[in-house]
Amino acid sequence: MLQHAADLVEAVISGAMGLDEAYAIARENKAKANSAEVQLARLREEDPALADRVVEGDLTLAGAWAERTERIEEDKRQRRVATRLLDEVVPPLAQARGTKTFSRYDPAFASGTPITRETIAHAMTALAEMDQTWQERDLP
Repeated sequence: MLQHAADLVEAVISGAMGLDEAYAIARENKAKANSAEVQLARLREEDPALADRVVEGDLTLAGAWAERTERIEEDKRQRRVATRLLDEVVPPLAQARGTKTFSRYDPAFASGTPITRETIAHAMTALAEMDQTWQERDLP
């Protein structure tokens, strides 16, 4: 009831409306919210391209919502992976600043592909891009 008829809570608490009546209204509101028109309108707000595919008959409404949900979950997964990667890479690099770590690097001990000047240049570009993104997103 709180989700689909929150405006009736006070009336039920005060006794001006019975709980059964309020529950029936909440059920109606829920059914309306789930109607195809409302779902399509909401889809149009969230993902106009998917809504267009539904209107054109290329995709069912249920299929469009499934695809939308899949996209959202994939975006969350990618953000999680990116965050973990940056959490593992950037702090140790920052901690090496001002130490003799860089002068002690020896390619003979490299556990993977040895670091080259090109790799360093790419890392510097990546850090500059990261800094720009943090500025744009107003992150600390």
